[in-house]
Formats: sequence, C-alpha cells, structure tokens
Amino acid sequence: MVSGSADNEMRLWEVATGKCLYVWEFPTAVKRVAFNETDDQIVCITEQRMGYQGAIRIFNINREGDGREQDAEPASMFHPIGSKPTVCAFPYMPGLILTGHESGKVALFDAKSGEEVQSNERAHGDVVTDLQLSPDRTYFITSSKDKSARVHDA
Repeated sequence: MVSGSADNEMRLWEVATGKCLYVWEFPTAVKRVAFNETDDQIVCITEQRMGYQGAIRIFNINREGDGREQDAEPASMFHPIGSKPTVCAFPYMPGLILTGHESGKVALFDAKSGEEVQSNERAHGDVVTDLQLSPDRTYFITSSKDKSARVHDA
C-alpha cells in the first residue's frame, strides 16, 4: 500500500504486517498517490506552497527483497503549468499520467517530458475532487465541487 499526507511524506507499507517499508520526503504536502496497473510504479502530486512549485513525481518500485530498498529520487518529475492538479492516476496507455485540476480540467500528460498531450478544459465547472478508473483503465469517472460526476474515455 502507498499513502501520502500533509506531513510532506509518502510511505510504502506492507499490508500483511502494517510495517512501513520506505518513506519519501518532500518540501510540501502529498495530495494524491496511485499505483500503476502492474504495481511497479507510483505517481504522486505534491502541493504548490511556500515558494515550491506543485509537482507530479513518478517512482519505480523495487519489488525484490523485503521492499525496503527503493530509489529516493523519482524516475520522472514535472511541474504542470496553469491550474494545479488535485488528483492523478495511470491510465491504460503506458507513459501517460491522467490528472484532474482545480479549474475543473481533466488532462493527460507525457510521464517523461511533462508535456500536456490532451485536455478537456471544461470537464467540470469547479475543482475535480476525485478520479476513479474502471477495472480495465479504459474509462474513468470524476467528481467535482460543482456537484457533478462525469464518465470519460481514457
């Protein structure tokens, strides 16, 4: 399991025992975390605050051994321009990150370059509060402070 919190940490846990296996530390709060489909990568969003840009970071997960040996540095990191991302996930297409934003936008980003490759600026009229993928990751649902939920193709 992975968790992120306002204490500026993301933690990797062993579910069976409740032991914390690894801790990543950041300059600001971790707003969202998600595993990819094969559980060998994690994406996280850190908050824009106190002079730090908000960031999306992708970490490779070492599943060998006891899980305590992880890379401290992300495999990829980028700073989305414009509206702050609030939620993220790995869609079914490799190399992309799916995000929801404060402006109501839903977007796809290239995981390496951070380039926005597709977006719907008017997916919602207010902050995107949640994003959940279908089991096959080909479509997803978002919810918003505009009191609506919408289904989208990935």
